[in-house]
Amino acid sequence: MASSSNRSDSRRHAPSTASAHSSTIPGSSSASTSSSGAATSYHSSMACSPPDSPNATLSLSASSSSARDASSRRHVLSHINDIFKCTICFGRLEDPHLCPQCSKLYCYDCIGEWLDSGSSQSCPNCKIFLQLDQLVKVRWFDDIQQLQRNLRALACGSEERDGKLGEESLVPAADLCPKHRKRVNFYCSTCEQCVCEVCATGGDGDAGQPPGQHRDHTFKALQVTYEQHVALLDGELEKVEHYRDKLSLLLNKIDRNVELIRRVKTVKHKELEAIMVAALNSLDRQEEQKLTKLRVHQFKLMTEIEEVNEKLQAMRYDMEFHSKPQLIQMKPKIVAACNAIRLLPIRDFKQIRVPASLKIEIPHLFETGIFVVQNFSTFDDNKVVYSNEFSDCMGRTWRIMAWCVISEDHFGIYLELVHGRPCWMECTFQLIHLDPEKTISKTIRQYFDRTPQKGWGLRDFVTLKTILEENYLRVNDSLELLYNIRPCSPTETDHALDADESSSEH
Repeated sequence: MASSSNRSDSRRHAPSTASAHSSTIPGSSSASTSSSGAATSYHSSMACSPPDSPNATLSLSASSSSARDASSRRHVLSHINDIFKCTICFGRLEDPHLCPQCSKLYCYDCIGEWLDSGSSQSCPNCKIFLQLDQLVKVRWFDDIQQLQRNLRALACGSEERDGKLGEESLVPAADLCPKHRKRVNFYCSTCEQCVCEVCATGGDGDAGQPPGQHRDHTFKALQVTYEQHVALLDGELEKVEHYRDKLSLLLNKIDRNVELIRRVKTVKHKELEAIMVAALNSLDRQEEQKLTKLRVHQFKLMTEIEEVNEKLQAMRYDMEFHSKPQLIQMKPKIVAACNAIRLLPIRDFKQIRVPASLKIEIPHLFETGIFVVQNFSTFDDNKVVYSNEFSDCMGRTWRIMAWCVISEDHFGIYLELVHGRPCWMECTFQLIHLDPEKTISKTIRQYFDRTPQKGWGLRDFVTLKTILEENYLRVNDSLELLYNIRPCSPTETDHALDADESSSEH
């Protein structure tokens, strides 16, 4: 901002003629006399000091020295502006407060938002713990601002004097009237054209034509009109810069949103490392979905900011390197471009924000228990025993049924739904042996309701001969059955088997 301001100031105080400082000049004889006198003085001074004369050399040396002094003053003003900037928003300080530790200056609203955001409770510069009520209000800042204004006014006055000093030097071709080859130093408000003193005084009539194309028109000094246009355009560009800053702030908030999601993900990872790998994969998937949404907005915002910067650079280039008349003619185009940029809507961060929360998706927990079958040797053919009822993680009530079929040499295990809604269940049954390698384990996935079905268990889980000969019976004549059950979803194979069973029944 400081650099653009310096450029604008240097252009606003470009050299102008003595007559260019009048505010409004009606086309009359008095204006003609004044302008003619100024023209005579200009030509006589040029005639008296040829380019190769010592006086001309001295004049150029003085102009060069004055230019260096003006540049030095502008550098000092720019340095002062850089010192008195908020280090959070990098803009002009508003209601400045300083850190009591490092004395760094901040806008009160900026440091308040920084401390209230919850992300940091410390000074952005020295990192010391800081609270809002510890900030020190800068009561002498108004005096500094007045000093800046005085320095700026002094610099402007010096540049105007330097401009007058170098007025007798070479005039750029773009500042000359194409018709009379005189310096363009007036603006005709009636025709909205930049004209020279000859055009303004009515001395441009040709033979046989009415004299004075701009006779009885209203004129303004070109410098005054130029400064008005520059001030208006600076205001428009500042609005675009403010728009750009809002986009940057929105981008920073999205970056902060991404950082929070990643932090939550890290915490959840540590929480889930001891539980299961499947939950970590779920977190990765959720994170990618949310960050993909945010990256889309990031890319759009960065692209838009780049486009705005390119347009700003182009417009500032036009303002910097075009002549005053050309700039005045270009004003409507630049204003329209600024308005077109600002009319583009900025989405509310609330519409873009992705909640910084991730769900830990843990599979249904197994309901695990031991079913002890007592007095196994006393079982008759088709003997049935039931376990105690128990509940799964979804609140359904179940029980295990053991069925001994002596005639077929089978020992079967079944699961029955006692209470609750029908569902798919994954069931693992283990017949425990003292030698872990001999433990028999079998798993089924089945749809259960409260209507007994043959497929609800394992009819031929193990043979009776195996139980007796492989020492599965305990010394107290009992069998130990471990069960793990949990709700599940049917697989494509399960759907296919159900369809085959339905078609065979029909």
